[in-house]
Amino acid sequence: MDWETDLIDALEAIVHRDFPNPHRIGCPVHDSLTHLAAGIGDAPSALVLAHIRRCAPCFDELKELRTKTKP
Repeated sequence: MDWETDLIDALEAIVHRDFPNPHRIGCPVHDSLTHLAAGIGDAPSALVLAHIRRCAPCFDELKELRTKTKP
């Protein structure tokens, strides 16, 4: 594994432990995560990213979307 993968894995473990959010309270719409995953960023994306750092389901969804959009 490389350092980036290790860092993402560590962040993922923390988010899942501290911010499970099983009821998806305050989650952004799917399109917001899709745009973020595709690298279409603007000020609202910063808000979405702030949410993802505190929401395991959104973190997982973004990770899955990023996997699908990687060349």
